[in-house]
Amino acid sequence: MSEKEHAIKALMEMIKQNELRQEKQQELREWFTSLNADLMKAIRSLQQGA
Repeated sequence: MSEKEHAIKALMEMIKQNELRQEKQQELREWFTSLNADLMKAIRSLQQGA
């Protein structure tokens, strides 16, 4: 697995963990939603080779 693939996998795992935390801590919902959106941008950037 390449470094880029490892990075994508790690970012996707972070999103999954954040979604679980978000369910437990509704007051942080907006913060986690924003963070996950930023992580998805990072994934797309890596996938496009940027």
